Amino acid sequence: MHYKDKPKMATVLDTPNHSVRSNSRYGFNSMPQMRLFARPMRPPKEGFVPVTRHDPHAVDVKEFSLYYRVYNPSNILSTESPPLVVIHGGPSLPSNYLYPLVQQFSTSRSIIFYDQLGCGQSSQPEDGCMYSIENAVHDLEELVHTLQLDKFHLLGHSFGGIVAYEYAKADGLHPHIGKCLSLILDSTPSNMKTSLEECSRLEKEIKSELILEDKDSEITSKLVQEQLRKRRECRLEEMPDSLLSAIKCRGTTFGPEAVSNYVAHPPSIHSLPPVLMIRGQYDFITEKCIEGWREIFNQDSSNSRGTVTYREEEMRDCAHYCHLEDAQSFGELIKSHCFINDY
Repeated sequence: MHYKDKPKMATVLDTPNHSVRSNSRYGFNSMPQMRLFARPMRPPKEGFVPVTRHDPHAVDVKEFSLYYRVYNPSNILSTESPPLVVIHGGPSLPSNYLYPLVQQFSTSRSIIFYDQLGCGQSSQPEDGCMYSIENAVHDLEELVHTLQLDKFHLLGHSFGGIVAYEYAKADGLHPHIGKCLSLILDSTPSNMKTSLEECSRLEKEIKSELILEDKDSEITSKLVQEQLRKRRECRLEEMPDSLLSAIKCRGTTFGPEAVSNYVAHPPSIHSLPPVLMIRGQYDFITEKCIEGWREIFNQDSSNSRGTVTYREEEMRDCAHYCHLEDAQSFGELIKSHCFINDY
């Protein structure tokens, strides 16, 4: 099926291992209509969570702060509509580019954002040894513990999906930490090396299209990057202010090159919660970048882990920032996924 023949949103993966099949416009079973705003949105709650690092160059332990923001804070402990914890990407982009997602939710569900160490309003240590995926997962554990979250959903965008997945893999190992009800991987690669290779391939394709005298000049490089952004990152005519602000204020110590060796592996013992994978039709996180997720989540039924409830949704005419490019459709996907996995 060609993209032009697809509905606005279509399930890409439809195999015998698929635990849930789509029969609606957004790829979900028919769901009751959910109101957006039953009452005016109240101001968010802000705060800081202390996190620690062991300095390999010294015997002391260093303490830093993670900034967080909670929308609809009065419902953060709700059992009927457990909160949604949202993890930004980069690594290095602060979380504010994800705030527009709140506009798609009713006031019955709390939405929690936080800046990972090294960017935004969180501490920004300059020592590179303070950063790692393991440390990022530990920081998420501290956030969940500090906010006393019993049950919640996890949404990770881009690199944030890697942190979310690694947290979900460890769920159950620490009984004092809240339970992850579902996992949403938003434009998240299963293999960072493959992702970087695909970006390089897409850049070369764009470069070959440009008719310029000097294809190795700085001007050409900027043109290629601009075309890559317009085609594969955010396809809106004007980049949203929230994304512009995040890019302008991005951290510099911990970047994609620091996690270039990451490859997702299946959990050894603990089962995973229901998983929703979302990516844009033109995302630089291509089909090749997510093949590993299919292998992990569609385990053979004879495996002790069983088959994870897993589905993929491709958003038409979107790229890497689907929540900005088609906010309403993206919001419906997330709301429906959370709703059916609230209990």
